[in-house]
Amino acid sequence: MFSKKQTFNFSSLIKTTAEELFDFHSDTTNLPQITPPWIGVTIVDLVLPLKEKSEVCLDIKQFGFTTRWLMQIDELKVPNRVCDKALKSPFKSFYHEHIFTPINEDETKLEDIINFELPLYPFSLMAVPFVKRDMRKMFAYRHAKTKEILEYPI
Repeated sequence: MFSKKQTFNFSSLIKTTAEELFDFHSDTTNLPQITPPWIGVTIVDLVLPLKEKSEVCLDIKQFGFTTRWLMQIDELKVPNRVCDKALKSPFKSFYHEHIFTPINEDETKLEDIINFELPLYPFSLMAVPFVKRDMRKMFAYRHAKTKEILEYPI
C-alpha cells in the first residue's frame, strides 16, 4: 500500500566537526553555494542569526518555473540538528531535518531527512519516484559541495 507521506534520506561523511557543519547549515546565506547549477535559488527575505520560528523566504527556479517557498525554522539544537518546514511550497507538506552526528573528533555524518507529501493524492503517487530521483541528485550535489567547502577551504 502506498502512503500519502513519503520519506527521503541522504547521508555522507564530512571531515569536519558537528559544530562546523551546524554553523554552515544554520547560515542560510550558504544555500546558494551548495545549490546545483540546474536549480536557481534566490533568498528573498532572511533575518540572521536564525532561531526557532524564524522564517526564510526563497524563490526556487526548477524546470523553467519559479516558485516561492516560505520556510520556518522548527528546531535548532546546537550542534546536532537544524529542522525546517515549508509554510508555503509546491508540496502539500515538507519537513527537512539536517542531522550532524560526530563519528570521531574530526569526522561527522551529515544526514538530510525529508518527509513530504505531494498535492493531489492519489494521482501524485506516480510522481514520487521522479521526485525522489531529483532529490537524490540534488542532495548528492549539495553534500559534495559541502564537503568541498568545509574540507578544502580556499
